[in-house]
Parts: sequence; C-alpha cells; structure tokens
Amino acid sequence: MNIPTKLTPFSHSILHPALASSLERLAQVFSSHAPTLPHSFHSQAVNTFLAQATLGIWGGSEPEIGHLFGIEPPTAPRQGKPSQGMKQARVALREFPAAYARLRRWSEWVFASEWSQAQLLQVMEEIEPRVAEALNWVHRCAIVTVGSYHHLGTMLAKKEKDNAKREALRLGLVAGLETPDSRFLHALAVGKPVDELRATFGHMPLAREGEIAAPRVGDAAEHRLTNPGMEVWNWTPGRAQKRRGEAEKQALAQAGMLGRSGLRKAVEMAQQALVAHAQAREALAYVLAAARHWALAAAEEGAADGRIHHPDEIFMLEIEEIKQMMTGEWHSRAHVETLITERRAAYDAQPDDDAGHGHPLGVAGYDTEGALFLLQHPEEADQLDVPPGFMALARGWHPGWWQVVLKAEGIIDRGGNILTWMASVARSGDLPALTGGASYATWSQGVRIRLIPTQNRAEIVE
Repeated sequence: MNIPTKLTPFSHSILHPALASSLERLAQVFSSHAPTLPHSFHSQAVNTFLAQATLGIWGGSEPEIGHLFGIEPPTAPRQGKPSQGMKQARVALREFPAAYARLRRWSEWVFASEWSQAQLLQVMEEIEPRVAEALNWVHRCAIVTVGSYHHLGTMLAKKEKDNAKREALRLGLVAGLETPDSRFLHALAVGKPVDELRATFGHMPLAREGEIAAPRVGDAAEHRLTNPGMEVWNWTPGRAQKRRGEAEKQALAQAGMLGRSGLRKAVEMAQQALVAHAQAREALAYVLAAARHWALAAAEEGAADGRIHHPDEIFMLEIEEIKQMMTGEWHSRAHVETLITERRAAYDAQPDDDAGHGHPLGVAGYDTEGALFLLQHPEEADQLDVPPGFMALARGWHPGWWQVVLKAEGIIDRGGNILTWMASVARSGDLPALTGGASYATWSQGVRIRLIPTQNRAEIVE
C-alpha cells in the first residue's frame, strides 16, 4: 500500500519506525537478494526497495517490474529465477493465514478492552510492533504478487506474441477474485443494513488508507453507508468470474499438453497472491483501526482535565508524547495546548500528497468509452451531478470512493499500481481501470475518452 507523505504526527510516529522495522525484516528474510534499505519512507522509495527485492528473487524485466510497482525501472545487479520466487511465494502464502488471524485477534482484543490507564499503557507498547508485523506482510505479499504476476505474463508470452491479446488474457486470468475489498463493495451495492456494515467492515478506512487519524466505516454517519436504489453501472463480479473461467480455458488450450501443468501453477500462484495481498492490507487496516481506537481512548484521559478539547487533537501528538501526558509527566495544560496548535498549523500547511506518475498501467477490464470527470474527492461526483457511466479520474482511491466505483464505466488513478485498493476492486468486478494516469489530469472535464487497459493507455475520442 502507499503510505501518504502527509501524515499526522501520531501516524508518523508509528508508521515510520514500523516501516523501518518491516523493511529490515524483509532484508533478513531475503538476505542474499535484498537491496540497500531506503533512506526515506515515501511510497516511491519503499516501492523501489520492493521492486529490487522482487527482481532479486524472481528475476524478470526491470522495466515491467517497475511498471507494476508504479515506479521507474529499478536497478538489479543480481537477478533471481522464477523457480526461486515460486519457492519463496509458497512459504509466504503458507505462513500468512496464521499471521492474519493473529493480527485480527489482537485488533479485536483492543476494541473489546475496558480501558484503564494500565491497559492503555500496555496496548501502547504493542501498537508499533503490530503495525510493523502487518506492514511486513503487506510487503512480503507485494513481492510475491508482482513476481508471480510478471512470471505469468512471461509464460503467456511464449504462446501469444500479440501484446494486447496477451494482456487481455492476463487481465482475464485474475478477474473476479474475491477479496475483502470486493466483499465490502458488494455489501454496499446490495444495500446491506448499516449496522451489519459497521459490524463486518468497521475497520476499513473512509479516507487515506495509511492515515490512522482517518475515519473508519465504524465511525461513518449513516448516510455515507446507505445505497437508496442506486444503480450499479459496470462493476459486475459475476461477469468477472465468467471472464476468468473463459481466460483459463483459453490459456490452457494454448499451452498445450506439455506446458499446461506449469501454466496452471503460475495462474494459481498469481491468483492466490493477489488475494493474499488484499488480505494483508485488510490485516493492516484492522491494526490501524485498533491504533485509532486506542488513541481516542487516550484522548479521554487528556479531556478529563482540559489538556485536550476535542478527541481529534490527540492525533497532533506523537505516541510517546501521549504516554507522557497520561503518566503526568506533562503537568502544564498550556504546554499541550500550544504544542497541538503549532502542530495543527504545520500539518494544515503541508501540501496534499501528489503520488501521480506518468506510466499508465492497465489493471483490469477491457476497452470502453465514456465522458471523463476529474474528481478531487468522492462527494464531488454528486456536486457535479455526474451521470452514471462516466470515466472517473482521481488520486488516492480508498473505500470512501465506493459510490463512484459503482456508478462508473471505468476508473483511472493518477498514481497507484497493481497492488492498490482501486486495482483490487476493479479486478473483482471486471471494471476497466488504469493506474499511473497523472498525464490525463490535463484533459478537459467531460471530454469523451476511450480506456484501453490491454495497451496501458487512454485516448481522447475524436
């Protein structure tokens, strides 16, 4: 997942040490292949590290591995082999379910806790290690996913020389995969009761995925989770699953008797890896939601004597500062209030993240057309009275964009890669989608465009 550059002090104080720990653990797991650890933890640096690690284990094309991660081609002085990558992938996918269950149980325990100061302090000590563990699995599954997806494309290229046809086949082979993202979207599409949505998906973010201060489904007002008779335009899991079945038959027929077994294993690995990565992102969402729940409980301690006036002010403090506040090391209310005011001003002055890049990548669907609408936030679609069947271009897609996804003919992310929430839900519903579409943000609002995922591009229809 992409960690936002703009983070509240609370999130920064947890995520950056956790990222360092996660990447150090990866370097130990892949000791003979891991690249040098990055000096900073913005998304491009982390994805470059992961791309280099992928090349070191799986081998492959540097330009395409970079393309799949949404970065410039990484350097890879030493390249691994697909057989080595498959071996590492099987180990990771075998170990992951136990880690997922462990992280989810911890999060549920935090939510069920009856807070006392001792309990608050105990949970505080566990937050960063749990976030680091969750991030480590997101990163391990990213290496498995990109490596296996690239390997699948390489195998298909042996039989299908036409690039567009090969990409159509590869996109078809991973269409209709059920993930936590698709289950949430389906529940919204069919109008599940709000209480059920909160109980099942309350941990999911409704704003930037990596920001702990961001509201969750469990915090959302009822109107944000209701779907009163909204028509679902083009997001169709049933069609996607049918498309996957047809693609599997076609690919295996082209492989012939001798190549069928190897191709089937490559297809299954790519499918399993994509699902596992979405589940790893969900495990991280559980942990970050628990961290948010803890912070808001700690805010009650600060509010008791007036050092905090609103619960959200807690996110302007670093986690160690919250500990100092709870244990009485900070006696001055004026000190806390001044610090929060200064931090709030500094945070508000930061520019919003601009994760866009100009390397379009088709991540789902087929060629289609529609009117392009450039959106800054999900609610803008209603404000602009955008009709169903449009093409939506935005950045930083997250579960809060659900209504836009369900009403769109196709979607474009200004940044992103094959591992994001947007790519996951597009694959699950066979919704045409591109990532890396920053260059299209200069196009006029409402212009008619053609989305061509199989050729990694979009074009204006004359």
